[in-house]
Amino acid sequence: MQNAGSRRYPAVPKGVASDEMCVFLILNISSLQLIPMNVVAYRSQYGSVNPTAIVGPAILATAVSTLAGVIYCKVMDGMRRA
Repeated sequence: MQNAGSRRYPAVPKGVASDEMCVFLILNISSLQLIPMNVVAYRSQYGSVNPTAIVGPAILATAVSTLAGVIYCKVMDGMRRA
């Protein structure tokens, strides 16, 4: 009996990462952070007047890197399927 999921996704050879594994890895590498607490703590420790000033730019930077990773995955998946 054939699994319903196997009709949609072709079998991946042993030792090769699937598309889903690659997307998960890229999302983890892009490291989306909601509040960069370590940097805020360091800035506070070293006497910054406004240690939380980096929160907005940090969220924007991690969001852009995550978006770039997702776009890269989708483009590469589309090129491979074409």
